[in-house]
Amino acid sequence: MKRRRALTVAAVAFYAAHAGASVVACAASRDSIPESRDVRVAAEANGESPAAQADGYLYVARRPLGLIGLADFRGVDVAIARAAAEKLADSLDTCATELGRTGKLTQGAARLVAQVGPDGDVQGVKLTTSPGAAVTANALLCLVSPLKLIAFPAGSADAGDRGLALEATWGVLSTK
Repeated sequence: MKRRRALTVAAVAFYAAHAGASVVACAASRDSIPESRDVRVAAEANGESPAAQADGYLYVARRPLGLIGLADFRGVDVAIARAAAEKLADSLDTCATELGRTGKLTQGAARLVAQVGPDGDVQGVKLTTSPGAAVTANALLCLVSPLKLIAFPAGSADAGDRGLALEATWGVLSTK
């Protein structure tokens, strides 16, 4: 019994000393981050207007709880595409405010590609969201539904493909 107790005391002393040495050895290591450099290309050097490259979008509509960026448009006048982005940003902000009151607002991001038919109605929408079921629910309620309610001017049947590509983020936004 005495021998067994002596082994236990010795084992505890060994492990305590070893654990203390490990903590001291770990304290000296340090992570390092290499210095980084941001590279920005001037808009004039690419032959684009400065407004066309603001935030990487053709147009940006900012609201307190949401942001809509017009990434691309085809077969739709630029003024109409911008007005659609503004109207969708208003709807997103109103919807996000309501969801925030009920505690259902989740911070998220989405990309919408909408096809506009010859009659001016939104005929198809492809939605891609950041991960999470709550984010997808917010996007369907605050982006897809209001977008489908926007009426675009009717076009001719031979006008070709018409549509918009929009990107959105909502929730807590930094003031830039």
